[in-house]
Amino acid sequence: MSSLRALASQARGPKLQFPALPPGWEKKYKPGEMYRHQNSIPKLPVPPLQQTLQKYLTSVQPLLTEEEFQKTKAIVEEFGRPGGVGEMLQQKLLRRAKLCDNWLTEWWLRVAYLGFRLPNPVNVSPAISYPWQPMGDTETYIKTAARHLLGTVKWNLLILTESLSPDIYRRRPLCMSQYNGYSRCRIPGPAVDTLRRTPIHESRHMVVVHNGHFFKLNVLYEAPNGELAVCPPTHIVHQLHNILKAAPEPAEYPVGILTSEHRDTWFHARERLLKDPTNTASLDVIERAQSVFCLDKPHPYNSSSLTAHSKFSDSHSTVIANRCLHGNGSQYNSTNRWFDAANQTVLGEDGGCGSILEHSAADGVTSIRTNQFTLDLLYRSNYDVLAEHSAVEPGILQPAEKLEWNISPESARDIDTAKKNLDSLVADVDLQVYAFTEFGKNFAKSMKLSPDGFMQIAIQLAHYKLYGRLTATYESAATRQFKYGRTDTIRSATNEALAFTKAMCDPSASVDKKADSLDTAVKAHTNYTNDAISGQAIDRHLLGLKLLAGESGMETPELYKDPAFARSMHFRISTSQVPVPGHRIFLCFGAVVEDGYGLSYNPQETQVLFSVSSCRQCPHTDSQLFVSMLVKSMREMHDVMMAAKGTKSKL
Repeated sequence: MSSLRALASQARGPKLQFPALPPGWEKKYKPGEMYRHQNSIPKLPVPPLQQTLQKYLTSVQPLLTEEEFQKTKAIVEEFGRPGGVGEMLQQKLLRRAKLCDNWLTEWWLRVAYLGFRLPNPVNVSPAISYPWQPMGDTETYIKTAARHLLGTVKWNLLILTESLSPDIYRRRPLCMSQYNGYSRCRIPGPAVDTLRRTPIHESRHMVVVHNGHFFKLNVLYEAPNGELAVCPPTHIVHQLHNILKAAPEPAEYPVGILTSEHRDTWFHARERLLKDPTNTASLDVIERAQSVFCLDKPHPYNSSSLTAHSKFSDSHSTVIANRCLHGNGSQYNSTNRWFDAANQTVLGEDGGCGSILEHSAADGVTSIRTNQFTLDLLYRSNYDVLAEHSAVEPGILQPAEKLEWNISPESARDIDTAKKNLDSLVADVDLQVYAFTEFGKNFAKSMKLSPDGFMQIAIQLAHYKLYGRLTATYESAATRQFKYGRTDTIRSATNEALAFTKAMCDPSASVDKKADSLDTAVKAHTNYTNDAISGQAIDRHLLGLKLLAGESGMETPELYKDPAFARSMHFRISTSQVPVPGHRIFLCFGAVVEDGYGLSYNPQETQVLFSVSSCRQCPHTDSQLFVSMLVKSMREMHDVMMAAKGTKSKL
């Protein structure tokens, strides 16, 4: 049995009952299918050193002056010379790669996530925004919440019974390890955090949060045949009613806000909580939960008044996205979270819903599949999970249990400080959402262009128009065709993109020249993308070499001290394509640098949904302005391609 199977079946207690599903879905979910290809998935390769160094030089060239580029070229050549530092580190990395399934996994988890000390909300955890769901009265709200909760439980059981169909991309199976995110919680440490994973026989419950109060809700019970089964829907609905009644007012000391703190600060605050056994028990319940469900109070603003003044912002989606990303502050729903939980589902009484992903052990694409399952089950299957019936003997099902806290004066001060810090973070986030409905990915395909490449070049053009230059741009590329693969970087600010943006801003450039340069830029981006998903990008390779130098006690090589390296790693534009057909959902996240933008997009057939974030305190960024320029750039690129097509057809 593979190590993943060992994880998935680590329960030594009761067997798992396969969940009830809509008619016909049993064809899509078959026990034992999930890891069918796992043993055949290859290891992550180590790219050739000279290949990486040449690609690195090419990638920094559009960001540098000619003089700067020549200095960097000399530094790179010295690093890569025969018998030099680069070759020595490359040999060390090749030896490491032979000894483990993925030479990057341990490093990446520590450096990118567990060792990263900034607060989880905005800086680490992306949010997924659902379409607005009008709730009506309280009964409708509770039943909607119950459907979402039961959908999540069913999904967890499908994972535990290894019933997901393996993900396939271009006929290649992808590693399924990231789906093992149930019952996982990030635990703060003094310098590096840890991940706590709980076996299913110790995690039969969800945690439900309302008004900052935490409740343990068992969602699995031991059936008479000895199997673990999903609790009846009537029981779940009844318990959600009780939870709302038990927490009509905000908690005096909303402990959850502490999880929004700087990681070292949260570590010390948690240590103070653990001095009391009541707090220790409550923390244990939360950290062992399968998932966290946040029952939010209505948004403080009228949904139309918040962003109705913005010509370029979709008001409902912007409201939901901000709620999911940070909760709108300590006076509203930021106290209704546990930001260390692997998965949180956000359900607002006013219909604003979504989810939050703790990013340490999973990426956006796998989380999207999780969310898509629940939305398909609720809204596209003609199947009502609340109509399921199961006979359960009285006394077997346990009521929801409110978690108690004994808050010392020190912990009370910790909570007050966390509120202030979170409110400052929220006030600095400028997040705007826009649905571009004039055309979608079908147009790019009709022009024989990659839809993702088209969007990335549009982003470059928008930035060039606003700032007169290109900037280091990050696009996430999944490397899951390799065992335990995560991501690498697609560097979208290329020489070809620079040539295109200059042509578009040149009044004397012909339509054909603009169209040809667009085609060239998109193809260059596509080539880099293919390299990245094939394990042949440069960023993780360069990171590995740098980490090995540090672990070997060496002085940091000059390549990493070069100002050009710092400039190429200062990603003023951080992007992620998360395509989801059929649902108006999208990912959103904060800017990764103070003077930059965080941009996610969902290219659908006839529209593109995207979110743009930036920091309000930075005088050089403006999310709404960037959205407007991106829309303008997309229109101009469309018109150029259409005009060029007309010219060529006449010829």
